[in-house]
Amino acid sequence: MKKAIISGFLAVIAVVALPAAAFAHVVVTPKEASPAQRLVFNVSVPNEKAVAVTNLKVLVPDEVTSVIPTSKDGWTITTTKNTDSEVTSITWAGTIPAGERQDFSFSAQAPATPTEIAWKAYQTYADGSIVHWDQAPTSDHESEDAGPYSITKVASSVSDAKNGEQGSSEVWGAYAIAVLALAISVGVFMRKK
Repeated sequence: MKKAIISGFLAVIAVVALPAAAFAHVVVTPKEASPAQRLVFNVSVPNEKAVAVTNLKVLVPDEVTSVIPTSKDGWTITTTKNTDSEVTSITWAGTIPAGERQDFSFSAQAPATPTEIAWKAYQTYADGSIVHWDQAPTSDHESEDAGPYSITKVASSVSDAKNGEQGSSEVWGAYAIAVLALAISVGVFMRKK
């Protein structure tokens, strides 16, 4: 009896933790921008391993211009540029200890026409391993060393950008399943008493 209760409880914890794990990615915000808007992009970087993160590289798509990284204490920033002197990548070198996260930022001008900006990122750890955040969000290829890139939708109005969003409903669906599993487990536990 006790074994069944403990197993059920652990299963519920796993189901509840699953949606949270889905958020543990390198994420670039904002998710929406207006054409030619000048704004600050934030890059949220979690450390999901037992060793420190030592390096983060973000590729800047050609249509994003006037990029200026924000200085960050304890981190060295390097950029690469194309022949037009536009930034094509930003690399931050420093340390994110295991179990912690950091935010990085840069200002830039969004593309002049409606599009989607794909933010590909590469996260290097102290043991030399690299997690490639360069998979299409619709791809089934997600593993310990690869995952989806972030997207910023550039639309002529906020409602245009929101019309294309469906990921948030999937996350809420996962939470609904987790809550339902928890409710069923509690019900079974109470009934056995």
